[in-house]
This record gives sequence, C-alpha cells and structure tokens, in this order.
Amino acid sequence: MNDQLHIMITRDKGKIMRFPCTVKKLRIFFSVSLVILIFLTISSFFSISLFTKNRTTSSRIDNLEHKLKISEETIAKYEETNENQRLKLDLQVASLELSNEKQAAEFRQEKDRLLSTAVSELNERSEIIEKIMRNIGIEIKKEKTEGTKNSGGPFIPQSENDQDDLIQRTDTYLKKIQYIPLGKPVGGKITSRFGKRTDPVNKKKGFHTGIDFRGKRGGKIYATADGIVKKAFVNGGYGKYLLISHGNGYTTCFAHLQTFLVKKGEQVKRGQIIGLVGNTGRSTGPHLHYEINLDKKPINPQKFMEFAKLLAPNSISPEKK
Repeated sequence: MNDQLHIMITRDKGKIMRFPCTVKKLRIFFSVSLVILIFLTISSFFSISLFTKNRTTSSRIDNLEHKLKISEETIAKYEETNENQRLKLDLQVASLELSNEKQAAEFRQEKDRLLSTAVSELNERSEIIEKIMRNIGIEIKKEKTEGTKNSGGPFIPQSENDQDDLIQRTDTYLKKIQYIPLGKPVGGKITSRFGKRTDPVNKKKGFHTGIDFRGKRGGKIYATADGIVKKAFVNGGYGKYLLISHGNGYTTCFAHLQTFLVKKGEQVKRGQIIGLVGNTGRSTGPHLHYEINLDKKPINPQKFMEFAKLLAPNSISPEKK
C-alpha cells in the first residue's frame, strides 16, 4: 500500500504545484508543529505573567518613589521647622542670659546700696550706744592681745575692712548694753520721781529711791535688762518685791506687785514679763515702784529711760511690744 501523499496548491492562473509527502512525514510535521505551538503558548503565558509582574513591580516602585519623595519633602519641612525653632530657642536663651546678667548687675547694685545703708545705720547706732554708755559712766575695755608664746601658724595679713571692725565693735556694745537697765518697765504715767519728795502716806519730807508709775491692777511689768532674779518675796513696806541682778554692778527693783511671774534663781531677758502691777505693802493705790542700783547705791532711772528713746523702741521699750 502506497503511503505517498500529494499536496497540491492551485494558483489563479491554473498552475498547480504538487508537494509529495508521506503520512509519516506529515505526522512528524504536525507533532513538531504541536510541540512548537505548545512551547510558544507556554512561553507567551510566562512572558505575559512576567510582564504583568514587572508592570506591578514597576507600579509599586513608582508608588514607593512617590512616597519617598513625599517623606523627603516632609523631612525637609520638619528640618526647616526645627531649625527655625532652634533659632528661636537660641534667641530666647540669649535674651534670658542677657536678662539674667542685667538682673545680676541690678542685684549687685542693690546689695551694695543696702550694705552701704546698713553700715551707715550701724555706725549711727554705734555712735548712739557710745553716747549712752559715756553718759551713764560705762567704759568698754578693749580685748587684750594674746601673747606670742606657744603659738604659731601661717601669717595671714589682716583685712583693712572698716565694716568688720564696725560690726565687731557694735556687737560688743550690744552685748554690754543688753545687761544695762534701759527703758520703762511699764507704760503708765510717772506719779513720783527720784529724789526729794513729800511722802504720800505721812506727808513728811523724805527721799524717794526710785520712780513710781501709775498702773492698772494686773498690768504687765517688764524686765529692763537681762539678768538673774535674786529675790522674790514680800518685803515689808515694799509689798511683793522683785530684785534682779544684771551681773555688772547694776540691779533693778520692782515693788508693790500683785503677782510674781518669775522665781528666785531664774534667768530673765529684757522685755520678759516678770510680774503684774498691784497695791501691796505701803501704797496709796495700784502702781509700780521701780529702782536702779549701781553697786548697791540707788541712782536716778530717769536718764536711763531718756537714753533708751534714742534706740529702737522694740529693743529697749518692751512694754510697747
């Protein structure tokens, strides 16, 4: 049996072209064509898939690039904002530093002014205290310089500071004057002064060793200097009687009290309440008999009260507190 096949192709002019072919060749041709077709189909599928993936990837890359650009612009904007804020902060810090320096300069000027005023007031107060102490006959002895034996150490030159000397001198005066009876023990009116007088009970001529102050029964009596209570008892015509020693030859006496508010041996401070005004003993009415003694001899309290007016009322006139 003949497997020969003829493939004829007829042209428009009647010419016929013959292509002899066997079935086996035809089958091979179709098989190869099918394989090629399948290969082309698979290649096309993968090409289309790859193209799609590339397109998607490219779109994503474009999107990411767009976002990156936006981020860069945002970062640049933030950096610009931060730079502006930093510049503003630097300006504020510089302004604050300038303000602080100005305030510090003003504080230094105010400090110098206050110090100058304080030194001036302290010098004035020191002069007043010196005047008081000279007038009441008190001498401030300078401290003795210690010897040079059994001593040593590095040499440090003394600072020539008038302020320190003034403060030290005033401090010495204040410590000394703290134990001098100044001011009034009560706030009442004086009814009988120191010295010669007519006795209010027997109307005879006599000598009054203190000053009498009119007062209300129960009125407060104040110590006029620091000291120690030496006596607190009923002393005949003096009635209830207090004696305070100030440790420098001065003593103060308070008579006709209604009540003691301190006891023997107790330390008292200037301005401390020590008793209440009364009418005990030889008395014609509620009042306080007040004495100042120097070396057991009575002296006139009047000048001590007058000099007290030169000093601060709160430090010398406790009855006004």
